[in-house]
Amino acid sequence: MENILKYGMSARVFEEAMPLGNGQLGAMVYGRTDKERISLNHDTLWSGKPGQTMVDGAYEANELAKQLVMEGKNGDAQWKLERGFSGTWLNSYLFLGTLYIERLGSKGNPTSYIRTLDLENSIVNVKYTEDGINFEREYFVSFPHNCMMVKLHSSEPVTYELTGDCIGKSAVTASPDKLYLVGECPSQIAPEYASNEKPIIYDGEGVKVTGIAKILCDGKSEYGWEKVIIKDSTDVTLYFCAETSFVAFDKLPNKPTFKPCLERIEKLSEKSYNSIRADHIRDVTELYNRVSVDFGGEVSDRFTNERLADEDKEIGLCELLYNFGRYLIIASSREGSKATNLQGIWNEKFYPAWSSNYTVNINTEMNYWPVLMSNLVNCNLPIVDLVKNVSVNGEETAKNFYHAKGFTSHHNIDLWANTTPVGNKRAGCAGYAYWNGSSGWLCRHLFEHYEYTLDKKFLAETAYPIMKKCAEFYLDIMTEYDNKLIVCPSTSPENAFNKDGYGTSIALYTAMSQGIVEDLFRNITESAKVLGIDDGFTREIEAKTPMLNVYEIGSDGQLLEYDEEYEERDIHHRHVSHLYGMYPGTLITTESTPELAQACRRTLERRGDESTGWSMGWKVCLWSKLKDGDRALKLVKTQLKLVDPTNDDKVWEGGGTYANMFDAHPPFQIDGNFGVTAGITQMFLQCEDGKIKILPALPSEFKNGKICGLLAKGNIKVDIEWKDSKLSSLKLSTPTDQTAIINIDGKDIKVELTANKELIVA
Repeated sequence: MENILKYGMSARVFEEAMPLGNGQLGAMVYGRTDKERISLNHDTLWSGKPGQTMVDGAYEANELAKQLVMEGKNGDAQWKLERGFSGTWLNSYLFLGTLYIERLGSKGNPTSYIRTLDLENSIVNVKYTEDGINFEREYFVSFPHNCMMVKLHSSEPVTYELTGDCIGKSAVTASPDKLYLVGECPSQIAPEYASNEKPIIYDGEGVKVTGIAKILCDGKSEYGWEKVIIKDSTDVTLYFCAETSFVAFDKLPNKPTFKPCLERIEKLSEKSYNSIRADHIRDVTELYNRVSVDFGGEVSDRFTNERLADEDKEIGLCELLYNFGRYLIIASSREGSKATNLQGIWNEKFYPAWSSNYTVNINTEMNYWPVLMSNLVNCNLPIVDLVKNVSVNGEETAKNFYHAKGFTSHHNIDLWANTTPVGNKRAGCAGYAYWNGSSGWLCRHLFEHYEYTLDKKFLAETAYPIMKKCAEFYLDIMTEYDNKLIVCPSTSPENAFNKDGYGTSIALYTAMSQGIVEDLFRNITESAKVLGIDDGFTREIEAKTPMLNVYEIGSDGQLLEYDEEYEERDIHHRHVSHLYGMYPGTLITTESTPELAQACRRTLERRGDESTGWSMGWKVCLWSKLKDGDRALKLVKTQLKLVDPTNDDKVWEGGGTYANMFDAHPPFQIDGNFGVTAGITQMFLQCEDGKIKILPALPSEFKNGKICGLLAKGNIKVDIEWKDSKLSSLKLSTPTDQTAIINIDGKDIKVELTANKELIVA
């Protein structure tokens, strides 16, 4: 199994560095020999503080826009929404700081340099020779001990200088064996594309952080001005811990940081490096090795960047990309951590792209597509926690912006669970800011958590109440029109069309919004059956669900995105939002709705393959759902195109992969990694139409192989092997007695599963 990223040089830039993390603490290791750089992150270091900003007159603006769009005045409706409905920018995910480890007296010119990231053990290793001295370094971030560990070894005694920097208003100080990073995040900062619109403000109420690096060595350590000098040492161990003042999304961040951090690192340093390392390896390997894969390629010992530069992408590289995606889940989303944002937990910019926050019109949701199917149920809990918080703050937004019950959220969310529309009255902002579909979409993650775990307590106490509250919002805002129940006005995220000679994003209704609500309503009905609920609310949901389906096919065989077949402004647009019903929704399948599935296929053909990185990840999923494994694999290989991060001109040129295998939007967004991981999984296993479909989209290039440990809906573990492109072995196991329908080569097989007993089907 391909588990190693390998390089023959140190990282020049962030997109070549190696990511480590435990969900809360993140590190990017550059592996530099002259002056090592380790960029640090903490999942609760964001700008801002609790509280949402409402917009006076927003309800009235929305009602007028609804009237205007029904009169066919889409442009006027958009202008009204942008001026009267859009709100302030939300907050940004920031960095913790940086540690630098410089070897003093170095003459440079290292030889025999090797840098690796071991995905299975979540360890970075650097080896090289310099000035006749052999060096080896090891780095990892531990979940059990919530710390970063660095081990430096040299064949002869050397001297290092440890320095650092920290976020925002900060100070760096030192003692003989410790370096202290103390910082404060701003309470206000605009996105990088609007940085001139408001000043950076520090008012003492922003999130504060203390990070402490403690040094143990076999030489001598002493401190200087903002630095620690480690003298004449062959073995150095660095322990790093961080504490922030964050308390909760709805509370001021006033928790102490310095004393708890100091006490924790002193206690931690009583443990040996090897014992912490052993605990770390036991933790991550138990998760990572739940799934094992072999796509039939050769394991390569070549440098990863050279493999990415090859025009013909090898099967082994696809396997490495898949395993890297699973690795990133474990490194960025653990029980108790915050949900992964646009960059997971790795960001070293004060003004990160799109604020590195939660963009919930696709990107945040995509981060969690592969989690459950990869048998990493606990790693799904952070998105559940995010939805819980949103369901609280979203009530205020629903009431103030729509005069509606329930809760809603728009296309951006942050650490503080802000749910209001952004845009700041910018021209064109309605295309992204005026969209209230994220609350419905996020509820899909709650229902899927139940589907994969069969946890009825979770369904009854968490998922169903939140889904019900979300549905109450849509029931309040929807309008009956031409025997349909529509979300009006509506947008298809970030896209636009031409009408009456001008461009607009506001439509009477859209396929995506309708699909999200129908999907939500169907999931509520299914949940009510499981829980034995039959009341006025569930009966209303059942009665109104058929009125939501508005899917229509256009003149070129494509699925229509809007209420009419408008002229598309960008036929190759990166968003394929109207295909939500096929994936991640379950309204359209090749078996149950073949005509609509064919319309989805035609839509993808018209949109084209190449796009931004995350868009290609979504398309891999969609082609897999269309049972076209060869086209899905073609997209995987297209996404593996090596992107040069130093070329700023490529921001909107098309996606690919950076040398460290991070997804290139460009710039870096982690959702593409997770999207392609989910899409590859669905080549081998799909849960739809009430069935578990085996090898539904196997690429012809993957002639022989196996994938073991996948999780199907119903909490069923699945092991699959195939030879000559045909299933050769299928094993199922589950902790509960149940009946399942397995689909193999288009044929349904009903199987009876006994709890904790493996069933061999083929």
